[in-house]
Amino acid sequence: MDKKNVQFAVMGAFLAICVLGFVIHGCATVTSTDTGTSSGNYTLSGKVGTVSSSGLKAYAVTDVNCVVAIGANNSKTLVTPESNGTFSVKINSGQPYVLGFFNKTGSAITLLGYLKKSDYDWDSLPIIDPADTATDLGTVEINTTSVEATPSINITSLIDEMNMDASTADLYGKIDDPLTALTNLDLDGNGEFDFNENKNYLFQTFIGMYESGNPDTGEIDSMLDGYNDTYKPVPSFYQMYFSNFGSGDSRSAGTSATLTPPSALGGALTQTATTSALSNGWTLFFPSVMTPILAPSGAYRVAMGSTTYTISNFNSSDIVTINANNNIIYPVFHLVTNESNKITKVQYAWKKLVNGAITTAEAAQVKAAINYDASDTTAATQNPFISFFSGANTLHQPAGGTGLFLLNIDSAEADVSALNIAKSDIHHIQAGYELTSKVICKFDLY
Repeated sequence: MDKKNVQFAVMGAFLAICVLGFVIHGCATVTSTDTGTSSGNYTLSGKVGTVSSSGLKAYAVTDVNCVVAIGANNSKTLVTPESNGTFSVKINSGQPYVLGFFNKTGSAITLLGYLKKSDYDWDSLPIIDPADTATDLGTVEINTTSVEATPSINITSLIDEMNMDASTADLYGKIDDPLTALTNLDLDGNGEFDFNENKNYLFQTFIGMYESGNPDTGEIDSMLDGYNDTYKPVPSFYQMYFSNFGSGDSRSAGTSATLTPPSALGGALTQTATTSALSNGWTLFFPSVMTPILAPSGAYRVAMGSTTYTISNFNSSDIVTINANNNIIYPVFHLVTNESNKITKVQYAWKKLVNGAITTAEAAQVKAAINYDASDTTAATQNPFISFFSGANTLHQPAGGTGLFLLNIDSAEADVSALNIAKSDIHHIQAGYELTSKVICKFDLY
């Protein structure tokens, strides 16, 4: 089997794992429709200022009648500003948040702007490991033409409150662009917030990464000798992924869907896929492509039956463009064996590519780049992860387990002794994680 066929055979197995792993991880929903208050351990506050269209036309602050904080775990918290434009929203720290400013009138929901800080190209707030428990954004000026909301808080104060230094803030700004897609809260266009109808959508990019050249490159052998710390991931293909969690939009497995991107993907103006059913929702993986080298920004539309879902403001991150070799943060591994040559532990360290050169990733950079929830210790719903295959499509699974082993970013090893396997039992190893920007990355190691 040639490299391309091996790659796509492995992909089929990984898609099944995604249903257990990455997909479930992003399904949490917290909704509040209070008039100005909410609950959580972190407070974002501010005041809506001028709402204008390229500075040509000003609107009253009452045009913003909904402020919604959307977490990277797809949670949503909605508050209504006071009559003078002030707002305060309580959320739970530990992840990035997109802050959207909406007008909901009758059967129309309009995104007027999402919070953006251009100094470091932040399209979201990295409330991942904050220094305190609150941030006052100051006055937020909204431009409805660019759909951007700019807070008056200065960038130095903001990155201090996010507990970051300038280099980490810069890295985060290069990663977080795809989070803008989370501002789409009425994808089916029926004039109601999706989360109030038990609909919970995610539109993401899935990136495949592998060592250039023949896949049988000896990474597993090098993991037995020590860390495979010369390994460099190379983004080689991507595909668009769309899912729903919640009973408000049920579909049978095998339902056909058509994706229309802003411009051609893989030379095609549309793509088709069929749904895979989850226990509470459905998922779509559209065909993988290598062109253009970066998923086009703009509006994507998914037609399924009589419904067309519109995802506006989608943006890609050039960190994971095809053949990119800069700012990619990724794990390398060492397989620890016992006297019977059975693998008992996976030790791991985080690396970073800097213009193709391998460096050690700083802990703050890992936290800024990798989506991780320390409170969730269930391997089947957690990323990052590592898994072992006995064949191209056969996953090693311990009794009562999923075969996905959690990589805690605050630790350096994982116990895999329950598998009771030796190197000779392994066809390949698969590792993956989700960036804080909701981009899914997957590695195949042979």
